[in-house]
Amino acid sequence: MNVLLVTVDSLRADRVNSRVMPATRSFADGALEFTECIANGPSTPASFPAIHASRYFASIEGLGIPPAEGDDDVRTLAETLSEAGYATAGYTDNHFASGSYHYDRGFETMYDAGGRAEAGRLKQFVQSNLEKDGALFKTIEAAYNRADALLAGATGTDSEYERAASLNDRALEWIDERSGEWFAWLHYMDVHHPYEAPDAYQRRFLDEPLSLARCRELSRKGTHHPEDVTDEEWDLIRGLYDAECAYADDQFEALLGALRERDLLEETVILFTADHGELVGEHGHAGHPPEFWESIVRVPFVLHHPDRDAAVVDGQIRLLDAAPTIADAVGRAPFDGWQGASALAVADGDVDAREYAFGDVGRRVEYGRCCARRADGWKLLRHDDGEFCFDVTESPAEEPADDRSGDVPECDELSRALDDHQERMRRLREGGSIGVAEDDRMVEEHLRDLGYME
Repeated sequence: MNVLLVTVDSLRADRVNSRVMPATRSFADGALEFTECIANGPSTPASFPAIHASRYFASIEGLGIPPAEGDDDVRTLAETLSEAGYATAGYTDNHFASGSYHYDRGFETMYDAGGRAEAGRLKQFVQSNLEKDGALFKTIEAAYNRADALLAGATGTDSEYERAASLNDRALEWIDERSGEWFAWLHYMDVHHPYEAPDAYQRRFLDEPLSLARCRELSRKGTHHPEDVTDEEWDLIRGLYDAECAYADDQFEALLGALRERDLLEETVILFTADHGELVGEHGHAGHPPEFWESIVRVPFVLHHPDRDAAVVDGQIRLLDAAPTIADAVGRAPFDGWQGASALAVADGDVDAREYAFGDVGRRVEYGRCCARRADGWKLLRHDDGEFCFDVTESPAEEPADDRSGDVPECDELSRALDDHQERMRRLREGGSIGVAEDDRMVEEHLRDLGYME
């Protein structure tokens, strides 16, 4: 049985619907759909240790995962399948999900579009030299956006990242050359800000398509200066986000169609998921700040298995369960050090939903931002501005008036569980695996490339 893992950066679970992503909605209707999958972090660096290595981000010192040499505590899904005889290949255009952070472990072929040469280096030069603080930056922001768009035109790219269609082509070319079982991972970046879908997709959700410069201006404003975004601009940002989701939907459908034409669809286990979600105006932000609102941590998790009937599974699972689930789906034993477990056991009713889903984020905040979400929907968030507790089944918008912290016993229980989790993570960091240091200059450059820093 072949394996295909498709991860879509920044895709909210609620966008897998018949209006925005009808093909993916149809795929989910014919597969095992887990409606309560929780990301173990609000960003790519926080989520991908969970996806590829079934490890909490906070259990590893630094970013990414350790290099393969000398580390027996971490094992990736690709390594597990490679040792079982699978050919393996990965396709990504996100620095934080690339070989730079050791996610090439177990992949015979690793295509990292984010490292593709002069365009990225030139863009980094422009960003670094235009970096300014506060009001001064705002005065030159329009010029920056025009320069950014001109750079894209000069380098022949109409998108910040390599498009999903291109990654599909690369992966299918590799698949066509395989004769035995294979594992392919594709990470689509189209839905990540800046939202700059092709005009045809923008027309589905906006009165008229916006220029590349305007798309990037709105993205920068929403992520770095959200207090300045008008109601009309929030509507534009939401439309642009939905347009990117629709584009990703078409490309996922095209990939499935290509596998069907090759008579491979019914010989392939397919997991469709996302590393985290996105804010498009909720809580006064765009993008995915290091916080744990439902729009950021709820992600799609859809498993197609040729030998399993379609079903909807409402029990809570976590991205931490992705690698064990795929291994279980193809009859491979999980690695002893994986911190998640197969979600198939939840689907089959053999075990209860995961009682807790924890999320962490580091990057110079000493892992102080974190969350715990209980299977019944009670949730505790620790952000810079305090601790909040919600029953998201009753109050999914998580508005300040819905905060029950210090008011109900559920919050005390969640606080104790989160304290215990953080203490376990601290012990693991101090005694175990080491990734890329968070103060490494490469980390800051990659954060700038992805738009997290001005």
